[in-house]
Amino acid sequence: MENYDVVVIGAGPGGSVLARRLAEAGKSVLLLEKDVFSGKTSACGGLFDRPYFDKYVGDDTVMENSITKNTFIMPWGQVSYDCDQVTVKRRKFDRFLSEKAQASGAVLRTRCKATGYKVYQSGRAEVTYLNLENREEKTVGCKVVAFADGPHTLARHNPRFDHKKNKPFWAYAYAYEVDTVPFDAREIKIYLDHTLFPWGYGWIFPNKTESNIGVGTIQKEIDKGVKVKDKLFEFINSYKDTAHLLKDHRIVDKKGGFIPMWLIDHFSDDSQLVIGDAAGMVSPLFGAGIDYTLDAGNFAAETILNAFDKNDFSRSVLQEYDQRLEKGFLKDLRKQMTVARIIMAGLKFGVGFPVKILAVIAFGAKYTRWNKIRILLYPLLGKPAVIKSTETLSHK
Repeated sequence: MENYDVVVIGAGPGGSVLARRLAEAGKSVLLLEKDVFSGKTSACGGLFDRPYFDKYVGDDTVMENSITKNTFIMPWGQVSYDCDQVTVKRRKFDRFLSEKAQASGAVLRTRCKATGYKVYQSGRAEVTYLNLENREEKTVGCKVVAFADGPHTLARHNPRFDHKKNKPFWAYAYAYEVDTVPFDAREIKIYLDHTLFPWGYGWIFPNKTESNIGVGTIQKEIDKGVKVKDKLFEFINSYKDTAHLLKDHRIVDKKGGFIPMWLIDHFSDDSQLVIGDAAGMVSPLFGAGIDYTLDAGNFAAETILNAFDKNDFSRSVLQEYDQRLEKGFLKDLRKQMTVARIIMAGLKFGVGFPVKILAVIAFGAKYTRWNKIRILLYPLLGKPAVIKSTETLSHK
């Protein structure tokens, strides 16, 4: 049986950053990816903050566009923020990061799907995977297993990482690419409107010669009968704000998938760490997760290297990962979870209320107190006015 220091399941951004850092430090790493190349089936829109791109990628050939403006379109008007972000195509971006990990010394195996794992004791674990090309099953040994395998992660079989109770807060999104850039390529637009979804949104993110477009909503709305794919067709063909931009353009790529927008309770156990979507590290307000998973991969690497220094892979040592996350972005995500709970509770006051609450809380600096009242009572008191603000927007 083959043995590695660490097996990383999933060669998305977080898994690849982790594998690369460990390989650069001289550790033996197996990076497993179920697709023919990383990013092939990602449903993400591909937008995140430029500083993260510079820190973890640093190659502008992987970038599609430099984004300097975010515009949110709501029934009563729009608000815009200056920003410093980038768009990427995930099939190119993820593949670049996984191949960078491979060039650093990690063993990358594509078309290999992890099917099971077992932790016998701290520092002794096994991962079983199926080669999807020849249907051969193999088991490899390791000291640490890192789960970066998305929402349907194998980690869910560990009660410590169970995410069943979070599923009502998950979203489902369809993301297409169309052969048009319908407005300034430095701007992205997000559409918040209860006629699309009581709680959800549509987006248009420009790439170089195409645009990533999509819609998404939470599982609770899907359980009520909302059909997300039908909403995407509406967004393209008949929705008042976007049909004239998207209709009759050729669709060049189609993707869809779950977005686990709610944190699990713990992120480490004996010989185990959970990263990115597998841990629910996604904004529950806007579905953003690339920034978080890149940082999580980096934090996981620092924790695992420290565990090797101590030759101790127990939960008590690997819990340093949870602590690094807490000092990093978890407080921000938990605040967003609180806001998301308030927004979803607003559904009892009408299908248009969640977007109103989001506007008042998230975009409050753009409105006076009086105009916040006008938002909550819209359309009774007319359209609220936007005030000038120098506030910039981070994707986090």
